[in-house]
Amino acid sequence: MARLGRPGMSDEMKADLWRRWRAGESISVISRQIGKPPGSVFTVLSTTEESLPDPARRALET
Repeated sequence: MARLGRPGMSDEMKADLWRRWRAGESISVISRQIGKPPGSVFTVLSTTEESLPDPARRALET
Protein backbone atom coordinates (compact mmCIF):
# COMPACT_ATOMS: atom_id res chain seq x y z
CA MET A 1 0.00 0.00 0.00
CA ALA A 2 1.27 3.50 -0.83
CA ARG A 3 2.32 5.81 1.98
CA LEU A 4 0.30 8.95 2.47
CA GLY A 5 1.77 12.31 3.41
CA ARG A 6 5.11 13.86 2.68
CA PRO A 7 8.15 11.63 2.34
CA GLY A 8 10.66 12.07 5.13
CA MET A 9 14.39 12.66 4.97
CA SER A 10 16.95 9.92 4.70
CA ASP A 11 19.61 9.57 7.40
CA GLU A 12 22.18 10.85 4.90
CA MET A 13 20.08 13.94 4.19
CA LYS A 14 19.68 14.62 7.92
CA ALA A 15 23.44 14.26 8.45
CA ASP A 16 24.05 16.75 5.62
CA LEU A 17 21.46 19.09 7.13
CA TRP A 18 23.23 19.01 10.52
CA ARG A 19 26.66 19.46 8.91
CA ARG A 20 25.43 22.53 7.08
CA TRP A 21 23.73 23.91 10.24
CA ARG A 22 26.91 23.51 12.30
CA ALA A 23 28.83 25.27 9.51
CA GLY A 24 26.57 28.29 10.01
CA GLU A 25 24.23 28.01 7.04
CA SER A 26 20.72 29.39 7.51
CA ILE A 27 17.60 27.24 7.40
CA SER A 28 16.56 28.79 4.08
CA VAL A 29 19.94 28.10 2.47
CA ILE A 30 19.92 24.52 3.77
CA SER A 31 16.38 23.97 2.49
CA ARG A 32 17.35 25.12 -1.02
CA GLN A 33 20.46 22.91 -1.02
CA ILE A 34 18.69 19.72 0.07
CA GLY A 35 15.44 20.39 -1.81
CA LYS A 36 13.10 20.40 1.19
CA PRO A 37 10.84 23.17 2.54
CA PRO A 38 12.29 25.38 5.31
CA GLY A 39 9.62 24.11 7.71
CA SER A 40 10.84 20.54 7.22
CA VAL A 41 14.42 21.59 7.94
CA PHE A 42 13.31 23.43 11.08
CA THR A 43 11.28 20.43 12.23
CA VAL A 44 14.28 18.11 11.92
CA LEU A 45 16.51 20.59 13.75
CA SER A 46 14.01 21.14 16.55
CA THR A 47 12.84 17.56 17.10
CA THR A 48 16.07 15.58 17.06
CA GLU A 49 18.24 14.78 20.06
CA GLU A 50 20.48 17.74 19.34
CA SER A 51 19.11 21.14 20.28
CA LEU A 52 19.07 24.37 18.33
CA PRO A 53 21.61 26.91 19.57
CA ASP A 54 20.34 30.14 21.06
CA PRO A 55 19.80 32.49 18.06
CA ALA A 56 21.56 35.42 19.78
CA ARG A 57 24.60 33.26 20.55
CA ARG A 58 24.62 31.80 17.03
CA ALA A 59 24.60 35.27 15.49
CA LEU A 60 27.63 36.29 17.55
CA GLU A 61 29.61 33.19 16.54
CA THR A 62 29.45 33.86 12.80
